[in-house]
This record gives sequence, structure tokens and C-alpha cells, in this order.
Amino acid sequence: METRSLRYFQAVGELGSYSRAAEFLRISQPAISRQIRQLEEELGQELFTRQSHGVSLTEAGKLLLARSQTILRQLDQAQAEVRRGSQGLSGTVTLAVPPAAGHFLVPALVRRLGDAYPGLFLKIIGGFSVFIHEWLVRGQVDLACIHDPLPQRGFETENLIREPVFLVGRPEVLPIPGRHLRIRDLGAVPLILPSRPNASRRLLDGWMARTGVALDVRMEVDDPTLIRALLREGVGCSLLSQGAFQAEERLGELRALPFQPVAYWQLALVQAASTRPAPVVAAVAETIRQTVRALHAAGRWPGEALLD
Repeated sequence: METRSLRYFQAVGELGSYSRAAEFLRISQPAISRQIRQLEEELGQELFTRQSHGVSLTEAGKLLLARSQTILRQLDQAQAEVRRGSQGLSGTVTLAVPPAAGHFLVPALVRRLGDAYPGLFLKIIGGFSVFIHEWLVRGQVDLACIHDPLPQRGFETENLIREPVFLVGRPEVLPIPGRHLRIRDLGAVPLILPSRPNASRRLLDGWMARTGVALDVRMEVDDPTLIRALLREGVGCSLLSQGAFQAEERLGELRALPFQPVAYWQLALVQAASTRPAPVVAAVAETIRQTVRALHAAGRWPGEALLD
């Protein structure tokens, strides 16, 4: 199985089209078709289902894409480390982080990494924790920050920080202006929430199960930018950590009510279990830990630090 064939296959699988993959790779479409055909013959499996507007992955194709993404990224890291030699760490590390946590973490992390490892290229992907978990399992990311991850074999989890959760919305939509909110009061609030099994939704369902309160969920939205836009329009309220609404709160567009007792979402660092992770990945993971400690100690990331 040639590396070139895997790269061509990966491009077609991710872009969903031979023509788009050919344009992206700057090679002819017949050249890609030949490599994919040879790969299918070698594996004895069809990798794509042809459709009128492109292709979709078969079950065998989905499995190969998940494995090839990890293999090719590790190969790129190894090549970068060898080329760099004794000049310091280099290579590409892909980090996935929820937007609210990224609001605090990413700017400070990028500065620290730039100072310590100028040869490192950091790729950052934002999204809800449920999507991040899927990317991690598929091998699309090296490191992930996830809210309340479920234990899973083959992955290591390290708690970073517990972030307070607020009910957020326009002042006229919030139920009790200027006061603390009890979790059981959420039953009277029109809510805009991510769909299950998102980590925040899973935690909220657990809270409601303990109180016996039914939620008034007006809509489900799986995009944090769209949720904030709907909140600004006064469509409803949502549960967010501070990094998700800080800018709108400063502008007076949104207001946040804390819970009493304080409700938390826990953020953890997750990576594939390995006795010897790639040095560049280990360096980024350690820098994440240092950054969280520093931000919390300086009062720039509200919450309760969980690192030793």
C-alpha cells in the first residue's frame, strides 16, 4: 500500500469528489482514479459508492479513512522531526477545542508555543465536544479539549478546569433579572440547546432527572455561533460558559445569570493512549497544561483548576 495512494484516497474521501480532489492535489482526475482503483484491487474492497454528484465512502472506505488519517499525520510528523534534527521540535499538531474554552485557551497557547517551538505548526479545529470526540476517535486530531468526556478504552483523559455555567439571554427574556437561578427554575425558560448526545446536553439531562423538571426546548442548534445569534434576537436562552458570551455581555447584548449552587462543566485534555507519544504532541500537551495553570492563576480563566 503506497503512501501516494493513501493521500489520493484521503483527498477524495474528505472532499467527496474525484474532480475536487484532483483540483486540490493539482493532478489529473484519471491519475487519481488509477490510484484508487489499484488500492481497491489490493484491498479487495470497494472504497467509494459512485453517485450523480460525487462519491460517498463505503463501510470499508470509512474504516480506511479513519486509519489513514492517523498514519499519514504520524508520517508527516516523523518527516518533520527528522528534517529538523537537533534544531528543535517541529511538525504539525492538530488540536480540537470547544469555542468557549478556546476563547481563553487558544490565544495564550499560541503565544507560548510560538516562543518555545518556532518550528511547530499548530492546526486548531473548533466545535462542540460531541463532534470533537468523533474526530479524536477517527484519528483526525492529535489532542482534544472536551467537556466531561466519557471514559473510552485507548484514550487518556486529564482534567484541566471546571468552568461555571450560566443561563444566558437577552435581559427581557431571562426569568429572574439580577438574581441567582436554581436549576429547577429552568423548566419555565424557553431554551435553545445543542442536540443529544452533546456533552452539555447530557449534563443538563442529568440535572433535570434529579429534579424531575421537564425542559421547554424551543429548538436544537449544533453551532455555537448560531446559538449566540439566536440569543441576541431574543428567541430564547441557553446554558453557556463565560468564554462563549463574554463579548456580547460587554456590549450589553446579552446578560448571564449564575446558578445557585454553582453549576460546572468540566474540561479535560484527551489524547490517544501511548507509552511514547510523538515529542511534538507531548510538547503541545504540556504547554496546554502550563497555559491553563497560568490563566487560572492570573484570574483570566474563571473556574476551578483541576491540574495537580
